[in-house]
Amino acid sequence: MNSMTKKLPLIITASAVALTFVAIMLYQGGYISELEQTIQKKEKQILVVSQKLDDQVEISTALEAQLQVYKDSVNVLQLQNQALHTKIETLKGTISKLHKIVQKHDDKVSELTAEIKRLRESGSNDAKKIKDLEQQREDLLKKMEEIDHERIALIEAKKESEKAKQNNNGKIESLNNSARVEIDKVDEAPLLPALPAINQSPAEPTPDGGSPKVSEEMQSAIISRQQERLANIMTKTEVKFSTISLRNREDSNELKKIKKSDNEWRYTFIDFDLDNVDKEAIIDETFVLQVYDIDNKEVVPFNEKNMAFPNSEMGAHGYKFKYDGKPVSVRYINTQPKEGSNYEIRLVYFKNGLTFKLANGARKIVESGRVTID
Repeated sequence: MNSMTKKLPLIITASAVALTFVAIMLYQGGYISELEQTIQKKEKQILVVSQKLDDQVEISTALEAQLQVYKDSVNVLQLQNQALHTKIETLKGTISKLHKIVQKHDDKVSELTAEIKRLRESGSNDAKKIKDLEQQREDLLKKMEEIDHERIALIEAKKESEKAKQNNNGKIESLNNSARVEIDKVDEAPLLPALPAINQSPAEPTPDGGSPKVSEEMQSAIISRQQERLANIMTKTEVKFSTISLRNREDSNELKKIKKSDNEWRYTFIDFDLDNVDKEAIIDETFVLQVYDIDNKEVVPFNEKNMAFPNSEMGAHGYKFKYDGKPVSVRYINTQPKEGSNYEIRLVYFKNGLTFKLANGARKIVESGRVTID
């Protein structure tokens, strides 16, 4: 009994030590498990951060490439503008020279006309001299028409160059804005912009892979839109005349009246602009400005009714131009005697070889021989 009593504290002590050891082992096991979880979590976080860094490097590389494209595009446009500027200045010089040549020919035509008139009124029988003078005048008129054709073509080329330069400036500004937008994206969310969506055509492709076949509904819709567009241009386009001047010479005083079969009225200077509730509808559309003889129901040719140019659009139908949204100035010359007593200026819309009269496109300029311009 005593022996048993003496061993009991030893057993209790050993048990306590064993339990303590087990507790320590369990505690350390839980700690290690928690540590392992923490390490795994940190590894996942590091992996995410590493992926983000890789993504940002890729984004930065793509952005750098995109910005280089913008830069190269701007450089190309600037070089184009330099070439356009040189071309515009050259065209200005050539147009000015042609203008002086036309003025010189015009002065000579006036001298010849006066001399022919003097010889006829004097009763001179020198028919050969009169014929020679008339031939000289006819040759000069032909040259004037040829030069005017060239000058008009150069003026149109100058306008196109100026328009191209203006468009390039717009593109440069757009590219600069795009570059600023892309750079701003880097700080907040360096993500590449999504590719633009491609608009799908409603037309159905043909089985042989040729041109798309437009459905009847789509064709009907297209025709309807075209008719609406034509109706809008014809009824809602307004001609705003700012200056109309009838003269004998380019630098002479304005005429107050004209006489039948008289060639005193040779020049018509017209400054105007076009307007429409939908201004975009008339941009880049073609119009023809005409001086119209109401009595004889015919167009006074732009330049001359010249048999050497029987099919000349400019000579037969008036001044044709494409409206670019800017005011238009026209120097309408015709040195032939005017047969009527009533005239008006007309503007017509020109499409696919057809002319369409504008509801608000006419202005009376001569009535019963008197100039009616205010």
